[in-house]
Amino acid sequence: MDSQNSQNTVEPKRQGATSDDTGSHPDGSHNSQPPQRVRLIMNPVSGDDEPNPMKLPDIIAAMEAEGIRADLVFTSPDESPALIAQRAVEEGYDMVVVGGGDGTVSEVANGLLHAPIPLGIVPIGTYNNIARSLNLPTDVAEACQVLARGQVKHMDVGQANNEHYFFEAAGVGLDAALFPLGEEIKGGRWGRMVQAAQLAVGYKPQWLQMQFDRSIAEARERPTSRLRFLRRRVEPVQRKLQCSALLVVIANGPYYGTGFTVAPDAVIDDGLLTISIYRNFSKWELIRHFWSISRGQYHYSPKIETYRVAEVRLTSRAALPVHIDGHPLGTLPVTLKVVAQALKVMVPATDTPTYKRKDDLNPPIALPVAKADEFEDE
Repeated sequence: MDSQNSQNTVEPKRQGATSDDTGSHPDGSHNSQPPQRVRLIMNPVSGDDEPNPMKLPDIIAAMEAEGIRADLVFTSPDESPALIAQRAVEEGYDMVVVGGGDGTVSEVANGLLHAPIPLGIVPIGTYNNIARSLNLPTDVAEACQVLARGQVKHMDVGQANNEHYFFEAAGVGLDAALFPLGEEIKGGRWGRMVQAAQLAVGYKPQWLQMQFDRSIAEARERPTSRLRFLRRRVEPVQRKLQCSALLVVIANGPYYGTGFTVAPDAVIDDGLLTISIYRNFSKWELIRHFWSISRGQYHYSPKIETYRVAEVRLTSRAALPVHIDGHPLGTLPVTLKVVAQALKVMVPATDTPTYKRKDDLNPPIALPVAKADEFEDE
């Protein structure tokens, strides 16, 4: 439903907040009243166990219970979620809420980059990597409590070639080669499984070069040895790293793909990207590692080299494939950088529920609560 035929209004049970109230202050405090005008965006053709429209009554009821007035619009092929979000800003809404998984959340978020209003998320997708990185609850009622009682935080966003944005991670090498086949398999083309297995078995480590925006010693998270670290201290500042690897993941947050914990220590608002280099892995070791980090679990592997940078340029003599958030981006070279605090998001306050799942032994890392003097007046 668009503005002509797809818009519904969810009337609140009690009076909303004033028009300049987003439910939170930059210092991390929050209000007891919800925002007055909320645009709710949903994709009518997506969903995991059941289509999203089947979940809509529960979302509406949970919003009503929090006194939130939401104007509903469904996405359509004629208008991107980003444009719908941009129009909501122009029309004076206090918040844009997206009900969906990572794909829909990312598309809506693209329309709110550097916007004056926050993005709220009701995570109803399969993996909800972005919501997990923000420590959001997966229960619909609790997610709506965050919309009304949470706080506004600023999260980082990744950018490729100064044009394309990503919210989870970018990848170079084997995973980028497998992602298109994985999407076809998810769509029901099971015959692609044989092709994917052949590609994985036959893929060889590739040489590539990474140029950091800082020295290798500064970017390295864990020096491999004291001797090597001391040797690098007396050498000229070295920012270029050459290596042979099966794949390289450049992460904005801890999770990507089918719930893989690719960068467990990544913080989504620290102004840095976390680079994980998978070198010296056998195919069996790589399969075992990704199995061990599936479903949000964490298993440290000493064979992964980790670096933290604000910008990196990757080049190779081979035409290595690149993806961002699972979307093919062609081949190297590519420049990836972080756009610090580019998106306002609603996250739990200290007295609202946070992410919880009984079978998750390693819950995601919560965003630190900022002090008042860490933000400038807007």
